[in-house]
Amino acid sequence: MNPSDAEGLLFKHLRLYHYPVGLFFEKEGGVDDPGVAPQVVPRNSLSFCQFLVMAREVGHSVEVTPDKLGCSTAADVFGFKQEEERAVKTLRYYLGKRAEDFYHQRPRFSPGEVRAIGLAPLSRCRREPDAVVMVTDTLQCAHMLDFFIKGSGLTHLDLSHKVNGAACANTVEALISGAPQVALPCPGAFTSGKVERGELFLAFGWEEFQIMMSVLSKRARRGVVSLLGGESLVGNDVCRNCPRIRFDKVEGPSPGEQG
Repeated sequence: MNPSDAEGLLFKHLRLYHYPVGLFFEKEGGVDDPGVAPQVVPRNSLSFCQFLVMAREVGHSVEVTPDKLGCSTAADVFGFKQEEERAVKTLRYYLGKRAEDFYHQRPRFSPGEVRAIGLAPLSRCRREPDAVVMVTDTLQCAHMLDFFIKGSGLTHLDLSHKVNGAACANTVEALISGAPQVALPCPGAFTSGKVERGELFLAFGWEEFQIMMSVLSKRARRGVVSLLGGESLVGNDVCRNCPRIRFDKVEGPSPGEQG
């Protein structure tokens, strides 16, 4: 499935609030076509979450380069800079003495492995991206994970919570692990990533994204887009038992009227 068709299905059948964003990790000696033609250039250094905002909310394609990435966590996991001392200092606020252990367990690219990162709504991607990142609510996220489980032949996914790197490290882990990753917003995402409603970050490598989309596509063709049924809206029949929730008034005075 091409990226543009995937975006259309996600909007139509899962009612995403934001554009699904394709990510291209541009590496030395990689393909000539970076996959993204940047439409806007930031005036200032930004966090990765803020670059992501421009793509997922406004719909513009952007390019993240080391000189414009102002977040030490993202610079570290993308291999732009070795920020161990600074990163560990930040992590101690959350983890105390375990900060160094967490730092060394966090997924990252090798220093210099990636020279830039292109971000664009899927419909603006010129080729298949390396990864897809979405900001979703819990229902949208749950359905996509269920679709992946069904398509991959698994019975469950092991999910985890980390104290930071919700968007950046989560995406790198999805690529390295070969499994979708879900993250609650980290403090940095709350303060600078425009997730005021507490949305979730959901990241797929492209191959895993295709597995999930194949199941969604089959359900869409049958007119059943959610695991609960319904023909046009996810969870359309989630209240199927509502007719059972009925109460009859008790005859006689109410408790507040007695005495």
